[in-house]
This record gives sequence, structure tokens and C-alpha cells, in this order.
Amino acid sequence: MKNTYILLRHAHSRFSSDDFNRTLSEKGFSSLDQLEFLNSFNIDYYFSSPYKRAFETVNSSPIQFDKIVLDNRLRERKLSSTFIKDSEFEDSIKYLWQNPDKSLIGGESNREALNRILDLFADLEERYSDKTILLSSHGNLLGILINHFDSSFDHKKWEQMTFPDCFLVDKDESVKRIMPDTFR
Repeated sequence: MKNTYILLRHAHSRFSSDDFNRTLSEKGFSSLDQLEFLNSFNIDYYFSSPYKRAFETVNSSPIQFDKIVLDNRLRERKLSSTFIKDSEFEDSIKYLWQNPDKSLIGGESNREALNRILDLFADLEERYSDKTILLSSHGNLLGILINHFDSSFDHKKWEQMTFPDCFLVDKDESVKRIMPDTFR
């Protein structure tokens, strides 16, 4: 890779059936000060999912930025077109992690979601060189991407991700969690 990427999982959000417009919760907004450490990375470009909670995580944080570009390829992975009960959610996610080419009814498989975000990576790699790029997105999609670079990042590690959480993907494609441990 020619660039370095910071993967930022959005802060805690309020539950809403309107997934696109879900906003950060009070807990989410109060956690944003934890992201000040990202200013030391000299980030060149900022991209975000168009979903409100991912955009708010960057826009309302102490991260210093010039412009945030919304990119639909950073949207959360659609699990299903049918309602998934809370009691079925974890089993559904686990099934999809174990079967990356499978999808739930009307949903997107892990492989399809991975290909979508890798398409964004290909565009960024073609457009930029030696830049640090922050991508603000969602736990499901970022977990799938991290697993692509580091197969040891599995369903259990995905479950341990925090709100917010940060990972660095370096030019050698190594992945390292960079969120301060005091936040766990």
C-alpha cells in the first residue's frame, strides 16, 4: 500500500430503526474527547460513512480537519431486509463471520461488504501516495476489513471493539489498535 489508514469506529449511538439518521448518544458525545490523540497523526484526508453517527464522531470530536468527504462505500453492512430480534443478533453476526459468502435475506455478505470497502481502498491508493487517511465507519464493516489484513481478528475480537475505537493500517498492511487502553 502507498498510504496509511486510520480506521475509526463511531462512538456509541442511540438505538433507532432509522439506521441512516441514528445519532450519537450522550455517552457517545462525551467519549469524543478521547479522540484528541488522533491529531498527532497529521491526517491528510478524512472520509466518513454518510450515516449520521459516523459523521458526528469526526465532526463533533476534537479532531482537527479541513473537510470530511462522505463516501457511501463506508456505510454499515446491511444485515438483512427483515427485522432481526436482539436475541438473534449475536447468532446472526457469528454465522456471517463463519460463512463470509452467505447473507441473510436481503442482506449483504461479509465478502460483499469487504469488496465494497476494498473498492474504496483501491480508489484511494490510485489517487494518493504517502498520505494518512482517516476512515470513519461502523464496527461491522471495519471488523470485516481488519480481518482481511489480519486473519487473527475474528468474531471474538470484533465483539471487543469499543465505541469509539481506532486501528492503524500501515503501508505494510499490518493492523494495530491505537485507541488508548485507558478507554476500554
